Amino acid sequence: MLSFLDMVNHYLGYVNVSVKLKNRIYTVLGLLGDFYLFYIAVRYLQNGHPFWGLLILLVAIILLYFAFLNGVYYFTKKKAPFDISPKIEKLLGTKPKDAEATQPRRNSLGRNIPANGYFDEKKILPGKLMATPVQQQNVQNLATQLQQNRLLRLDYSGLGDREIMEQVQKDGKPVYASGPGVLIPYFEMQNEDNHLVVYAGLNQADKQPVGTVSTVGLQNVNDVRDQFKLYLANATLVGGPFKVVGRTTLIEQDNDFAVAVQLAYKHQAEDQPTTTARTGQTPAAATTTTRRQRYDQQTTSSAASTTDDEPMTRRSRYHH
Repeated sequence: MLSFLDMVNHYLGYVNVSVKLKNRIYTVLGLLGDFYLFYIAVRYLQNGHPFWGLLILLVAIILLYFAFLNGVYYFTKKKAPFDISPKIEKLLGTKPKDAEATQPRRNSLGRNIPANGYFDEKKILPGKLMATPVQQQNVQNLATQLQQNRLLRLDYSGLGDREIMEQVQKDGKPVYASGPGVLIPYFEMQNEDNHLVVYAGLNQADKQPVGTVSTVGLQNVNDVRDQFKLYLANATLVGGPFKVVGRTTLIEQDNDFAVAVQLAYKHQAEDQPTTTARTGQTPAAATTTTRRQRYDQQTTSSAASTTDDEPMTRRSRYHH
């Protein structure tokens, strides 16, 4: 019997199923093995070996208790009575599942850098896209292609209904099947008729327009482009089906996918040649001229200075 359970457990590792379903299967298999221990204990008692029979019977009862806890946890939405799992976690010094979920996961290979390069996080602002019906359909088609190529999984990050319920009640926000979103394999931004159009797809050959940049940070994109050059830092597919708490149970609702973008900015003046190259002055003279110009310049207000330094963010808007 134990060899059979070990064989099933071994081959189950090759099957790609959700974590919750796999734990349910393990719970059923563990319950079958526990019944086998009860059978061995009874046979020992019948053959005149009370010590070994009672010892195995005690172990079977303890394992039956933990099988009951797993059954309540993975098959129902209720809390098991007389649950000593938190005390065991505290005794062993392990972290609860909620504490592990709140900690950021780190990749052993470093950050997940998009294919178009790495930008300074201090010079990246969120952007907003405006999409036509055709572009919105392109986004939905992209989501379907990502699912077909196993780049997007709508499994709620492996969370069960009970864990989703606890997270929704804690944060007050819906839980999406796509999780925090997935980085789009290929994306770029093109200037078309003085509009910044974002393209996305599985690769460069399959790229389709998914929207036009309308705002950067808290400002209109046309106001920002006069002073800054904009670059598409990353594009992420977000949205999709989500679950919220109903009256008694979770309710799953359909929702369209969307593309969330972040844009990096660079001052226009950084690409202009220096004063020495334009006028032929020596570095000392150029430095002196620059200092005099800075001394003669007068700032009209702190708000104007903030607007000239970088696009308006929430912090600069607050001080403004």
